[in-house]
Amino acid sequence: MLEPMNPERCPVCGAAVAGGRAGCQALYDALAVPGAGALGLSARRDLAFDAYCMQHPDTYCRSAKSYAAHLTRLCCGIEYAGDPQVYRAIQRWLNGAVPLEKPAVLTARGQMTVANLQGAVSAQEMARLAQAWAEDVWRAYTSQHVIAKEWIRSALESPKGD
Repeated sequence: MLEPMNPERCPVCGAAVAGGRAGCQALYDALAVPGAGALGLSARRDLAFDAYCMQHPDTYCRSAKSYAAHLTRLCCGIEYAGDPQVYRAIQRWLNGAVPLEKPAVLTARGQMTVANLQGAVSAQEMARLAQAWAEDVWRAYTSQHVIAKEWIRSALESPKGD
């Protein structure tokens, strides 16, 4: 009896995708492109992007600022229901001179990956899977929830600069 072939995996997030890391990026890009049709990420695109970035910190979170941006935006998407005012405060805060120390990059970054979204058969299922994925990644970052929330508090308390 032949053993089933193991699918290739992204070496960073573990997603079962053909093409390894490049295949993982291509899958995300295909789902995230605006106008991807009924099964694109649409309303969950920002949340999914931050989940993807926090699962691929070697590419998207190299600096303390980029790490803070994606961690706080993921927090906003989950803890603040994606409140646009919070997203704007984060952006404004990060555009200023903020002293940041990059937290340790975690090795375990969630069980779900972008590959879990491949099976969606409707826009509603895609939205549900994207939300579940982001929540899974956020849970993986439990040890950094306090710093993310402190950064958001700083962002909300900083002058508007408008």
